Amino acid sequence: MKLTRREFLRGAVGWGGLMVAGSIELLAARGSEPVRRALRYLAARQSADGGWRSERYAAFREGDVLTPVVLWAMSAVRPNSGRNAACARGLEWLRQLSDACGARQDPWTVLKYPLFTASYAAQVFAREGDTVRAAGWVKIVEQLRTSPALGWRVGDPMTGAWSDAASPPRFTEPVPDMLAPNISATALAASALAALGASNSPAAQPFLEHCQNFSEGEPTKFDDGGFFFALDDPIRNKAGSAGRDGRGRERFRSYGSATCDGYLALRACGLPVDHPRVRAAAGWLRANCAGLTHGGQWVAGRAGARASLVYYQSQALAVVLRDLPETTGWVRRFRASLTSELAARQGDDGSWEGLAPDSCEDEPVLATAFALRALVLTA
Repeated sequence: MKLTRREFLRGAVGWGGLMVAGSIELLAARGSEPVRRALRYLAARQSADGGWRSERYAAFREGDVLTPVVLWAMSAVRPNSGRNAACARGLEWLRQLSDACGARQDPWTVLKYPLFTASYAAQVFAREGDTVRAAGWVKIVEQLRTSPALGWRVGDPMTGAWSDAASPPRFTEPVPDMLAPNISATALAASALAALGASNSPAAQPFLEHCQNFSEGEPTKFDDGGFFFALDDPIRNKAGSAGRDGRGRERFRSYGSATCDGYLALRACGLPVDHPRVRAAAGWLRANCAGLTHGGQWVAGRAGARASLVYYQSQALAVVLRDLPETTGWVRRFRASLTSELAARQGDDGSWEGLAPDSCEDEPVLATAFALRALVLTA
């Protein structure tokens, strides 16, 4: 079972106050019962060696997949004045993995999902102020980018972005799904670069623009400002096909998780919040998202796909809402709606669990990490 749709944004590092660390840590200091319950659940699920593992998915049992994302979620609620024991043990586990990977020429060979692990680990260590380990993980992120050095063509919109490749993606034709860039991997990688203050995310902008239903000229009925997952891919573009435009090109429906990723990736590329593409993405989210509903107009027969990524979308949408100016009531309403629905769906043990297995959110450790992050950011 593949795990490819993942988060964006790290703590207080990056782009002109995109996230306000002080307010996050104030929440932790005051205490929020759903947050405390989630932290207790995650602490209870921690392995004796400090890592987090899945009881459901064999691919998540080594610790390298879940540990970085749990620490990333915890970093939003841990106050500067102290560190809970679970976080401290987890950080030590991740330091040991970092040092082992740093000693290898081919670190991706010992990681199940190397971009996922490297991107989240980079964000965790950047937040910790451990720039040496963060830079080591960012180096892996850069090695996993599509680039001319790996045979990708200059001027091809896929060049400069990221895919779910398990090793440096050398170009081959036709391009297999695992090597073809997608919006989630690209947003995740861009967040790692931003966490360390890197400035080369703009190389991914052509790919992002090709994944946005946006026209700089006269818009068509397809140009609603939202994003889809990947180029020319009717299967992985979860919401389905929207039809063919006047040039005969197949167009794909915009949907919530992809549009959140697209918005945040454009910001990582340096586009200001008032850029037409950024405004268009925000406008799509305003018109199509509410609470935990996975936004968009989905084709019939894709209910399972729509139910997946609910908690992933929630944390990404929470970051978008924090980035937008609160000049109108809709931002505040959306944040309140997310907070309310997240609290309502929390289990008695403090966890969250997705209803669909498509993107592994039926693994409660993963869903809880995403939901915890979203809950803190919307408070």
